Amino acid sequence: MKILLATSRYPWPPRRGDQMRALQMLDFLSAEHELTLLTPAPGKDQPPPPEGLPYRVELYQPGGGLAFFSGIARALLKRLPLQTGLFYQPDLGRRLRELSPRHDLGILQLVRLAIHVNDFGETPIVVDLIDSLSLNFSLRADVDRWWLVPLLKVEAHLLAVAERRLAERAVRMLVVCERDRQALANRLPPDLAVKVAVVRLSVRERKVDVPEVGEKLWREGDKGPVLVLTGNLGYFVNADAVTWWLRDVWPELRRVRPDVRLVVAGDRPSRSLRQAVDRAGTRLIESPRDLRSIISQATISIAPMRCGSGVPIKVLEAWAVGVPVLASSWAVAGTSGRQGEDFILVGQHPVEWVAAVSDLLNNPGTRRRLVDSGRRRLASDYSREVVRQQVLEVIRGLAPVAPRPVLAAKAPAGAAVLPSS
Repeated sequence: MKILLATSRYPWPPRRGDQMRALQMLDFLSAEHELTLLTPAPGKDQPPPPEGLPYRVELYQPGGGLAFFSGIARALLKRLPLQTGLFYQPDLGRRLRELSPRHDLGILQLVRLAIHVNDFGETPIVVDLIDSLSLNFSLRADVDRWWLVPLLKVEAHLLAVAERRLAERAVRMLVVCERDRQALANRLPPDLAVKVAVVRLSVRERKVDVPEVGEKLWREGDKGPVLVLTGNLGYFVNADAVTWWLRDVWPELRRVRPDVRLVVAGDRPSRSLRQAVDRAGTRLIESPRDLRSIISQATISIAPMRCGSGVPIKVLEAWAVGVPVLASSWAVAGTSGRQGEDFILVGQHPVEWVAAVSDLLNNPGTRRRLVDSGRRRLASDYSREVVRQQVLEVIRGLAPVAPRPVLAAKAPAGAAVLPSS
C-alpha cells in the first residue's frame, strides 16, 4: 500500500512527542508499505533528512506572515480552531493535492492540520490526533489566568467540533492513551466513536550517555537527594506544573528537607519561568542534549501536572532509565501504569506532595520496587514490538471501513492482506 504521512513539524531531531510519533509510524510501516513523508523543510539550525531512509521525504516550504494572516482568516471563516489557522501552509496544501491521488492512504498528524483535510481529496485518511487537544484546552481553562479562560473555552469547543469533523472524514482516528480515547468517545456518536483507537508511543529502556559537564546534577561538594522535573518548558502544561510546584510546594519541602535539591530541565523556558527557578534557588538546565541523561541522575522524577492530554513522556522516560516517579493523578492517567506499583500517586494539595517526597526519600526499598515495576510496565506496554503491532493492526483493519473500494485495488498485489509479522 502507498501511504502518505503529512506533519506540521520537521521531525529531526525528535525532541517532542509528535516528532517521535511521526518517525515511529514511518519506521513501523515502511517494512511492509511504500511510505512518503511530507514535512516542512528544515530550518537553518536543523539537520537535513538522514541518508538511507526506507521511505521518501518530500518537503514543503513554510509560509511567512501572509500565510499566518491567511490561515487565521480561513479558520475564522470556516469556524475552525485558531490552532488550525496558525498551521495553515499554502505549499502544504498544494503538495497534498499533488501527492494524495498517487497514494492509497493518507495519514494526517494532529488536529492542527484540520484546515488541510480537504486537500487529500478522495484519498482515505487516518487522523493521528496523538492526543485530544479539545480535552487539553478545556482543562487548561481550569488553571490558566482568568482573563484567558473565555478564549480557552471557545477554542476547546472549536477543537471538539474539528475533532468530530475529522472523525467523520477519517477511516480511523488514533490517540496515544485510553484517557484521551474515552474523552473523544464520550463526545462522539457511537458510529464515530468506534473509529478511535489507541496506539501508544514507544519508549525503550536503555543506558544513557555520560552527561556533559554542564548537565551533571552533582557538583563538587553537593550532598543530598535530587528531584528532577523535565519536559518541553514552552508547553503550558509543563510550565504551569513547574510554576505551581515552585510556588506552593518547594518552600515547605525545603523547610522540612533542606538537603533536597531540585533541577528543572527542558527546552524553551520563558523568561518568567527562568526567573521563578532563579528565585526559588533551584537549578535550570536549558535544552539538554538528552533529557533521559538528566533524569537518570536524579533520586526521584516528579510529574505534578494539573492539566494536559496525551501521555506524559517524562514518566515513560523515568521508567526507561530506572528512576522512581511521583506524579499527579492527571499525569499518570495518560499512562497504563498502576498506582503503588509503577508510580506513587500524589494529590493536588502541597502538603500531600511534601509528605510523598519525604516518605519516598526515606524508603529506598519502595524506590527500588517502583523502578523494577516501571521497567516491567515499559516493556509490556510501550516496547517497540508492542506498539508496532498496534500500528499494523490499525492498517490491516482499514479495508472494511474504507470509503473507497478502490483502496485495496490500487495497492500492490498481495497488499490487501498483509503477512503476519
